[in-house]
Amino acid sequence: MPYSESIWQNSMPDLMRKGDDVMRRLIFLTTLSLITCLVFCSCGKVNGYKKKDLIPINEGVGIDNIQVFCVDYNEGKGITVKIENLTDNVFCFGEYYTIQILVGGAWYYVPYVNENMVHDLGHELSPGASDTLTYSLFPYGGKLYPGHYRIACCGIGDNLNNYYAEFDVTDDGRFAWEEVDPDGK
Repeated sequence: MPYSESIWQNSMPDLMRKGDDVMRRLIFLTTLSLITCLVFCSCGKVNGYKKKDLIPINEGVGIDNIQVFCVDYNEGKGITVKIENLTDNVFCFGEYYTIQILVGGAWYYVPYVNENMVHDLGHELSPGASDTLTYSLFPYGGKLYPGHYRIACCGIGDNLNNYYAEFDVTDDGRFAWEEVDPDGK
């Protein structure tokens, strides 16, 4: 047997072993990369929203005796709330709002899909009076995933002056909320 032929036959098993080692390392690195992506990239979803897009709420509840509750969902295009002033003073509020979702006992802002533009107007509500406002779901992509939500209607002032109307979105996309007596009871 010529010398070059014997070298080829003797080195063939070594090449095959080296190829197997390279393949095992490639599979290991690919698996490790996939696990790293799933763990550190926050690719998971919570109630249909990307976990990394949910920002915890850091705002206070208004201290005035103001009632805010849902009265209509406008075929899913917006949510109408009724605001009642049960105080002896004029209540001033703006049209700015946020929609928030309850996840694991904590409230989070629902992320915007579209830009949220509101009129920068102030409204006055006399003592004992009520008014309704409809808040669009357009900034949230026109729909909400199933879950327990609230709309934060803002009184004029700082972020410690918010009033909430809570509601649910069911698995079939219907809106539901606790019915409130017209007298605010």
